[in-house]
Amino acid sequence: MSRERERYEEEIAKKIKRESDACLFHQQIALRQNMMSLPPSLGTLNTITPCAACKLLRRRCAQDCPFSPYFSPHEPHKFASVHKVFGASNVSKMLMVFLYSPLLH
Repeated sequence: MSRERERYEEEIAKKIKRESDACLFHQQIALRQNMMSLPPSLGTLNTITPCAACKLLRRRCAQDCPFSPYFSPHEPHKFASVHKVFGASNVSKMLMVFLYSPLLH
């Protein structure tokens, strides 16, 4: 009976792993599509209200903030979701690669 239970628990663990991997994959695709659809308008930063990323991270939003074109101060939940999955540093790196990739080719 315990072997059946162990096999059952292993199957459930594998299923949970597959589902979480699929969910993460879909979140990454959605993030990439969201980044591709938004225009990178650097330099048009609202200096009064910091972007959602700087608000959440409690830091001063600089003029050349890589997050400001993509994360509006009016939609902080978007950055909170992305930050929870990837972390602010990794998102910053992805945005820098995305912004400057045409210069590399």
